[in-house]
Amino acid sequence: MSVVVSGVGTALPATVVGNDAFEDLGVTGEWIVERTGVHHRHRLRPGERLADLAATAASRALADAGVAAADVDFVVAATTTPDRVSPGLAPEIGHLIGAGSPGAVDVNGACTGFLYALDYAISRISHGSADRVLVVGADAMSRLTDPADRNTAVLFGDGAGAVLVEASRGETCEDCVPFLSFGSAPEHAGALFVDHEDNAVRMDGAQVYASAVEAMTDEIRSVLTGQEITEDDVDLLVCHQANSRILAAVVRRLKWRPERAASYVGEFGNTSSASIPLALGKAQDEGRLKPGHTVVLSAFGAGFTWGAGVLGWKACRHT
Repeated sequence: MSVVVSGVGTALPATVVGNDAFEDLGVTGEWIVERTGVHHRHRLRPGERLADLAATAASRALADAGVAAADVDFVVAATTTPDRVSPGLAPEIGHLIGAGSPGAVDVNGACTGFLYALDYAISRISHGSADRVLVVGADAMSRLTDPADRNTAVLFGDGAGAVLVEASRGETCEDCVPFLSFGSAPEHAGALFVDHEDNAVRMDGAQVYASAVEAMTDEIRSVLTGQEITEDDVDLLVCHQANSRILAAVVRRLKWRPERAASYVGEFGNTSSASIPLALGKAQDEGRLKPGHTVVLSAFGAGFTWGAGVLGWKACRHT
C-alpha cells in the first residue's frame, strides 16, 4: 500500500528569547551565532502546556490536508518532555483536537524521535491497520536546560510540528513509498544525556558534532544508494536542526549545493523532536516544498541514535 504525507502544521510559543538574554553567562550574541547559528528561540512560560502547543500543530496539519480530526485513526507523539510522566502526550493531543478515541502512543527518541514516530506511522498504514496517522514532534527543551550552562542554554528552544500520513489507494507511484533507516551507538551515550539527578541536558559538544556529521552523512548516502536516488532527484534535504555548523558540514560532506538543504535553526534553535516538522512547515510556507517533491530527512540524537529517509511530499492523495 502506498503512503503519502498530506499535511503539515507547526506551532511555537509566543515568548521569544533573544541572544541578549545570555549575557550573564559571559557570551555575546555574536559568539552564540558563530558557534550555533541560533539568533533566537521560543520558550513556554511557566504554566503553559506542551500538549496545547502540540494540539495546535496537529490541527493545522489536518487543516492543511483537508482532513477532519474524526478521521484520524492513530496519533504518535515524539517527545522527551511530556507534561506528565504518565499518561503520555499523544492521548491528550487526540482529545484536544477532537479526534474521538484514536490509538495513541508516545515515542521517546530524543532528537531522532520524529523519524522513529514517522516510521511507526508508515508501518501501521503499510500493514493495513490504519488509514490516517498524525505524527507529532513536540518538545519543551527549556524544561531540560541548565540556565547556567552556556553550551546548552543558548542552543535549545521549544516548539511543535506535525504531519498527517495517509494511505493512498490511487495509482501506486514510487514517490508514495517512503523509506527510513536507523542506527545507534549506545557506547557513546555519555556524550549527550539527561539523568534523573539534575534533569538537565549534559553534552560533550565536540564529540556530538563529529559523530552527528559522520552518522547523518553516512546514513543519507546509504538510503539514497539503496533507493537508487541521486542529489538531482532530491528537492530538499531536511536534517534535524541541531546546529548550523552541523548542518553545513553534512552538506559539505555530501558535496551538495547548500541551497538544497533547509536551515532554520537561527529562528527556532534546537527543538529536538520538533525540529524536522517545524522545518518542513517553514519550507512549505516559503514555497521550497511543493506537491510531488522528493524530500530527504535525517536526524541524530542522544543514544547515540540516528536515522535518515526519503519520502514524497503530497505526491498523491487518499481516494
